[in-house]
Amino acid sequence: MDGENLARADSELLKSEEMDELWELFNAIHRIWGSEACRIEDMASRWREFVLLKLSESPSYVEHYQDGCKLLSELRDQYGKNLYQYLLLDGQLHRQTNSRIADLKRFVIDEFIRVYVSSGGFRSFGGKNYTGFVSGSRFRSQRPYRTYEDA
Repeated sequence: MDGENLARADSELLKSEEMDELWELFNAIHRIWGSEACRIEDMASRWREFVLLKLSESPSYVEHYQDGCKLLSELRDQYGKNLYQYLLLDGQLHRQTNSRIADLKRFVIDEFIRVYVSSGGFRSFGGKNYTGFVSGSRFRSQRPYRTYEDA
């Protein structure tokens, strides 16, 4: 899909307030789990492209995103400034019987976490290129995962 159609899909399907709400959620993932090793601004275009594709491709995430934004607003009234700690750190969230929260977790939060990690957020966990299983890479600047003697 070309850029013009993506922009049209964005403007027709989600309000700017909803896109802002979703971007704030993505930022919260960075604030809670990220570090200075990666910059959220560098991920903005990848995140936006991901959201626009989810809106324009089948199956469309329009309803998931719209319902998610409404639920985030309701939960903000309930949890206040602790909203994102609840959504991102509560290990029992996936066990919720409330299907709206389960859908928010599955179709919005978990997907955004995947985008964050794949867009460079792994750097904040110390990620680096694979150095080889036995004896490592031909580049000796990094210690191999396991030496030949260990095998």
